[in-house]
Amino acid sequence: MYEKMRAHILPQLIPPNAKVLIAVSGGPDSMALSHILWRYVREDRLRGNSLVLTHVHHGVRKESDDEVLMVQQMAAKWETPCIVHRFDAKGYAKTLGQSFQAAAREWRYSRWKEDMREEGCTLLATAHHLGDQAETILYRLFRGSGTAGLAGIYPTKDSIIRPLLTFLKTDILNYCAQEGLPYALDRSNDEPVYVRNRIRLELLPELELNYNPRMQEALGRTGELLRWDEDYLSQRVEVAWNHYLITDSHGVIGLSRDVFTEPPAILSRLLRRTAKQVTQEPRGLAYAYVTKIMDSQGKSGWMQDLPGLTVNITDEGIWFRNSVPTLGQSGDDQPDQMISNPSFKEVVLDMGRWSKIPELNMKIGLLEERDVSSDNGNFERKEDMVAVFNRILLTQFPEQLVCRTRRQGDKMWVQGVGHKSLKKVFQEERILAETREKLPLIACGTEVLWIPGVRQSGLCQADQNAERVYCILKTQAKGTNLDSL
Repeated sequence: MYEKMRAHILPQLIPPNAKVLIAVSGGPDSMALSHILWRYVREDRLRGNSLVLTHVHHGVRKESDDEVLMVQQMAAKWETPCIVHRFDAKGYAKTLGQSFQAAAREWRYSRWKEDMREEGCTLLATAHHLGDQAETILYRLFRGSGTAGLAGIYPTKDSIIRPLLTFLKTDILNYCAQEGLPYALDRSNDEPVYVRNRIRLELLPELELNYNPRMQEALGRTGELLRWDEDYLSQRVEVAWNHYLITDSHGVIGLSRDVFTEPPAILSRLLRRTAKQVTQEPRGLAYAYVTKIMDSQGKSGWMQDLPGLTVNITDEGIWFRNSVPTLGQSGDDQPDQMISNPSFKEVVLDMGRWSKIPELNMKIGLLEERDVSSDNGNFERKEDMVAVFNRILLTQFPEQLVCRTRRQGDKMWVQGVGHKSLKKVFQEERILAETREKLPLIACGTEVLWIPGVRQSGLCQADQNAERVYCILKTQAKGTNLDSL
């Protein structure tokens, strides 16, 4: 196993002088991966590669403390830097309104991204193996995925590498036994509670027993073939996009009508790409809506309202427009002090500090309760806006709190509903389209916690017993300057 990886896999995935962050859970997969990469780097020092280990303590299982110690001892033995993160995974999942698995995964990848930036790493290595690949492909098949989904997990994508992706779990366990590597077993992986667990524990063994003893290899091969197809189709779509894309005098984008001469594989991708660019919805347009547009056959005069956009076909082309409310707001309801201001640079919010937003002639502060008390209530001027957060919940986010304008993928959590796209929030609050790009908002990553003057997220809100943090946006009062606020 190691010789195959050393000769054929690792040189393709890890360029010379790369610094690799390895995600180490403490299980056999990540322990084997860590040892393999450590051997590879040590045996060929002329390549100039280096490693950093990162481990997450989720605060769920009592064995987690022992796993931290095991990873740290291994790192010390190898003289390799090791980062350990601790966070309340269940509390974080509850805060986001997501499943434990989804929320924990989101937190880990966000934290690893920060680790890479802080440590100067160019690659992140994870220990996904062939069993994970087979499980993923089956899971997506049951959800009706197309080529992109059934292509499965990529061996390398967006600075993430997965060197073990073609190896079976038994290969990994054998390697751990041969090298005498310690590892921990997460018993929750053996509980058929989640769909993915049931696929791994029940469905795959059934398929291997009664249909194909090499089912995992077969699914892995299918995924690789579909990745080839998807890569080719993506190239074709890029060429077609540049050929068919049109824009009218008002900046509305569309596709020329002859796009309907393209085969469905290309046409459907072009329609999804155009809709995604207009709505900024990361998940794209659903299959039912894509086929509805395709069924129009490009007939002039066809029009349809779809989630987040209106599509209509003219003699010139097929046009995609944002679905925005026609109602405006009165000056009293709208935060009009921001409307005429341009977009501004992102401002990082540090506890206990005020930061200027010169473009808006405002300043913003993130203050603890004692700081607010010493401010003599100045923040309660009518012109100021205040959001109150739960301090403990706020610190669970892996990314820093910032004040900025909206970005693609932004979302807000609404109590009793779940996440809504920022566009949907703006529509519900009747914020004019031309205003949305200029409004300041407070966010951690794509999680928007507060839009001053509009709405505060249901996340991180402070109850009576919580330790509080105040986020205060001060506007300029008449006769004052920014420094005197």
